[in-house]
Amino acid sequence: MVWVSILGLAFLLAVIGMSIYYHSIAPLFVFLLGLAIGSFMNVLIYRISHNENLKEIFYGRSYCPYCKRTIKWYDNIPILSFLVLKGKCRYCGNPISLRYPLVELLGGLYGVIAWLISLKGGIILGLSSFIFFCLLTLISFIDWYTFEIPDILSIGGTILGLILAFFRPDISFSTALLSALVGFLFPIIISWIYYLLRGFFPMGIGDAKLLAMIGAFGGWITLYFSIFLGSVLALIYAFPKILKSKSLKFVIPFAPFLSMGAMIGFLIGIFSNY
Repeated sequence: MVWVSILGLAFLLAVIGMSIYYHSIAPLFVFLLGLAIGSFMNVLIYRISHNENLKEIFYGRSYCPYCKRTIKWYDNIPILSFLVLKGKCRYCGNPISLRYPLVELLGGLYGVIAWLISLKGGIILGLSSFIFFCLLTLISFIDWYTFEIPDILSIGGTILGLILAFFRPDISFSTALLSALVGFLFPIIISWIYYLLRGFFPMGIGDAKLLAMIGAFGGWITLYFSIFLGSVLALIYAFPKILKSKSLKFVIPFAPFLSMGAMIGFLIGIFSNY
C-alpha cells in the first residue's frame, strides 16, 4: 500500500512537472490514458491466463477472483480505487494483487515515454513504442503465471510490427523482417545444439516467437539487448535455483527477462538516433 501511494504520487508529480515544463497538458493526458489502458491490460493478463473465451475477455464485467462479485465502476478506477479500498476487495476483504496497480502505473509510464518519443520521431513511432511495450508487458506477466506465450500476442505482434515498419522513420520493412527472422531462428538453432549436447531444450518455441516480435518492432539493437541482456538477467534470477538443485534442468519464465532487455535496447536505439 505504502509503495503504491509513494510511487503513484511520484509519477503524478513528475508528469505535472513535465506538463509545466512543456507548457502542455499532453503529458498528464497520456499518463491518465496509459493508466486506463494499464487497467485493461490487467483484465487481459488475468483472463488469458485463466483461458477465458474471447467474449468474456472483451465484454465480460470485471469481478473479484475470490468471491466472483462484479466490481462496480467506482471500485475500478486505476490506482485510486486500490488506495481507497486499501488493497482489499470491498465485498470479501481478500487482498487485491499488487500486480494491478503496478501494471496500471506501467501503462501510465509507457504513455509518457511514447509521447516523448513522438516529439522526436513522430506520432507513428510513439504509438509503435507504446504498443510494443504493452505487448511485452502482457506476454511477460502471462508467461510468469502460465509458462506459456499466447500466439495471438506474439505472432499477432510480429505481424503488427512489420506493418508499422512501413510507416516508421527509424526502421525499414526489410530490417524489421530480417530481424524477425533472425529472432525466430536464433533460439531454435541454439536450443537444438544444446539438446544435442545436454539432452534437453533450454528454450521453448514461444520464446522464439516472442523474439520474432521483438525483432519486428525493434530491429537489430533491440534484438541484441533482448537476447544478451535478457539472458544475463535470467541467469541472475536462476542462480539461486542452480545452486540449490545443482542442475540446469528446471524451467523459468524467460519472457519477462527478454522483454526487459528489449525495452532497454529499444529506448537506447531510439534516443541515440534522435
